[in-house]
Amino acid sequence: MDVLVLETEPNAADKVVDQLTDRGHRVSRCHSTERPAFPCRALEGQRPCPLADPGIDVAVTVRVNPGTLPSLGEDGVACALRARVPLVVAGRATVNPYEDWADDVVEDGDVAGACERVVTAPVRSHTHVAQLALRDALRRRAGSASGAEAAVWRDRRGLKVQLDGLDDLDQSVRGLVAAEVAAALRDFDAHTSRIDISFGETDRHV
Repeated sequence: MDVLVLETEPNAADKVVDQLTDRGHRVSRCHSTERPAFPCRALEGQRPCPLADPGIDVAVTVRVNPGTLPSLGEDGVACALRARVPLVVAGRATVNPYEDWADDVVEDGDVAGACERVVTAPVRSHTHVAQLALRDALRRRAGSASGAEAAVWRDRRGLKVQLDGLDDLDQSVRGLVAAEVAAALRDFDAHTSRIDISFGETDRHV
């Protein structure tokens, strides 16, 4: 697992980095601890942005003090969210600016475990988009969206979408519904290269 680690203050994330590396995960940083928070390593030309190369599975920011504003050292959080990377907020997180964006919050516990859970669970934001698109498509094409559910997982290859509750639909209607869900996800996440949609025993690659 590749994790982008950010922090509100230098060295705030040291213990989290140790947790992650001890469990075999790869850690990327936006900043060198001995350098100012701006510019980041990519802007300085030290290395490519980790969000582009090699790519990030989850971002985690470690907060020393609760607060409603991001710190300079957390600038990569916004970049990760724009890239639709899941976010874990750790540390003093009772009050934090990412309450509406975080996939998990860990104040005192296993941050590495939280990152692992987030990566393997359906992605909250993508699932919400897929669910809205699914219900809208079914209401227009089948008259009802009762019992229909969507879940979306994210990995390096793209998105995996599971659509349930469509067994009574004709195959052609299911295909149209799947295409509408895929289009909504592409509008939401322009970075994804592939969308795999499954219902029952049938898979579609979009």
